[in-house]
Amino acid sequence: MNILNWVLRILVFLLLLGLAARNSDPVTVRLFFGNEWRIELSVLLFILFFAGALAGGLAGWSLARGRKPATDEPSPVPTQPVVD
Repeated sequence: MNILNWVLRILVFLLLLGLAARNSDPVTVRLFFGNEWRIELSVLLFILFFAGALAGGLAGWSLARGRKPATDEPSPVPTQPVVD
């Protein structure tokens, strides 16, 4: 099973490498105030994927950091009954 896992990983890597090689055409990213940035499409996609993963990781980290840690203490019992 471990060998099959590595074979699939190598196959996916080679497919993505071939996709990146086929999309190596330069593209122009037009920014504000007339600025332009010429870069290969595969590099641009990698940068955008990395930026999205970083933003998602930071968002998840900030949400996890803001939560209270789980305790073994029971939740407090209300002293008065709830009236509907």
